[in-house]
Order: sequence, then structure tokens, then C-alpha cells
Amino acid sequence: MRIAILHTNDAHNHWNEAFVARLRELKAQYDALMLDSGDCIRSGNIGVPLRPEPAWAWMRQAGYNAITIGNREFHITAAGFLAKTRGAPCPLLCANIRSKQPEKPPPVQPVWQTEHHGVRVAVLGLTVPMVTPRMKTAALSAYLFEPPLDTAKQWVSRLRPEADLLIALTHLGVVQDRRLAEACPELDIILGGHSHTPVCPPEQVNGVWISQSPPFCKGATLLILERSGERWRVEARCDRKTA
Repeated sequence: MRIAILHTNDAHNHWNEAFVARLRELKAQYDALMLDSGDCIRSGNIGVPLRPEPAWAWMRQAGYNAITIGNREFHITAAGFLAKTRGAPCPLLCANIRSKQPEKPPPVQPVWQTEHHGVRVAVLGLTVPMVTPRMKTAALSAYLFEPPLDTAKQWVSRLRPEADLLIALTHLGVVQDRRLAEACPELDIILGGHSHTPVCPPEQVNGVWISQSPPFCKGATLLILERSGERWRVEARCDRKTA
């Protein structure tokens, strides 16, 4: 089994024509799945855009397959969250968020699954908790976040039998990604963001590969994964020609 993954994170709306053109080129050349770990857009944590975020149009041109929301994409109000995510070009992921009103779910899904080149892929989204039950803002928020590691443990046990390649697409920061790898050795790879700390070449913690790309559209990471026994061997390069 062999598969290519193209990964970005923390663009913060620094999208530009040269960067997107290079992503399109790499995606086509390697027939790669393209994933992003959040903080794609311009709005701040409490800002609400009056029109669809320009990042979504750029990401649609690039051909993204799935995006985990970052703190920038989240808003404590249902209207604000919908406004920020309106126009997203592909599934938005976050498994550790829940609505305080179950009949009004957030505009995200926990997992994205596909089959690519004969590889069954499951991508689990995890985001840094923005509002927890103990915070004062919990009373004002339409949503609450569960602990990411606890959530991951629950989902990994369900997804592992269904997936040849199990990816955690996270907006947690590299320190939490390492803790996630220790807690969930069943994962194959963690593609992270939030801490703005590029990890390329990937590091391995508890048998789990961890990678993070340069922020602000300064580069993307191309990962070539090849199955070796029960684990995946990873070749990766940080493509700074996208800068």
C-alpha cells in the first residue's frame, strides 16, 4: 500500500496565487489527498465575517479534501460559527465539540473517511478546547469542547478496524500532539497545527508519526506513506517552493 498526503496548517489567510498553484501542482503530480489543520481564515476568535471568508475560495481552487477547524474558525454563537464556516470547500472536522442543543449540531463532523488507491483512510479531527464546562464563557456559548485525548481514545477504538491508515488531523499544538501519540498508539500519523512549530521531517512518538507544516503559507509538507508490515513508513519533504 502506498499513498501521498499533502498537508498545511495555520495559513491565517495568507493565501496567494503562487502558493495555491504550487499546491495544485503537487496534488496532481502525486495524486495526493490534501488536508489542513485549521486557522485557515482571516477572522479573529470573536470576529464575525459579513461575507464568506476569502480563504475558502483559495482552498477550493487548491482542491482540499478535509479541514480540521482551528480556534479562528470557531465562534461561541451558532450564527457566528455558521458565518465563519459558510462557503467551506470540503468537510470541516472536529470530534471533540458538542452543541448544548443536540437538535442544532455544529457545522462540523467528527471524522472523514475515504478510499484512495485501495487504502481505507479515516481522518479524525481534534481541536484545542475553546470553551469547557468550567469556563465562565460556557454560559454564553452554544457549544462546549470535550478533552481531545479522551475523545480520541473513544474514536480510535471504533475507527481502527475500519481503516488501513488512521490519521489524527489536529489543531492542538505539538506538545499535545506528542501526548496524543502516547495516549493513542493505534494512530498511524498525527498532522498538526496551532503551535506554529514545523515538524519536518516527521518525528515518531510511541510508534506514531507526527508532522506539522510551516505557518502563514510559507510551505506545505508532502508525505509519501508506504505500508511496511503492520506500520507505515513515511518519507516527507517540506516544500518551501510554495512560499
